[in-house]
Amino acid sequence: MDSQLFLAINGLAAHWRWLDELGVFLAQYFIYIFALSVAALLIKKHYRRYVYLAIAASSISRAVIVEVLKRWIGRARPYEHLPVHQLLTDHERSLSFPSGHAVIFFSLAFAFYGTKYFWPFFVLACLGSLARVFVGVHYPADIVASALIAWVVVFVLRRFFRHHFR
Repeated sequence: MDSQLFLAINGLAAHWRWLDELGVFLAQYFIYIFALSVAALLIKKHYRRYVYLAIAASSISRAVIVEVLKRWIGRARPYEHLPVHQLLTDHERSLSFPSGHAVIFFSLAFAFYGTKYFWPFFVLACLGSLARVFVGVHYPADIVASALIAWVVVFVLRRFFRHHFR
């Protein structure tokens, strides 16, 4: 089912140049704009704790949990096994599960749960993550797992620092 859903999403690629360019932008470069948008909230004193939570959660999720799982599970990227419209080649040791980009996107979004920024950030995280499937470097399950990892890490950090989030 994961491969079928991947093929359905990736099958939308290579039909419209504008969509391909948007997909590549969202999959490869948008993460920097998103992270800078979150960091810009440091200027608002009320949101600083959420920015710090986002930085901590994305760092722990990406640098520790994703790296351990990638090495342990060893799932190859879809373009290594399926006929794909490959718009982007990711050279992260050719391991797909879970997605490092998606875990960062979702960590940044989930850190702002309960604020006015959560839903806009969540939608942007979904778009950036879905683009990783569209361009051919991740399966949908990689994205779902990354979202779950991000949610768990943010939840644990919030519980640990609950006195800051009342």
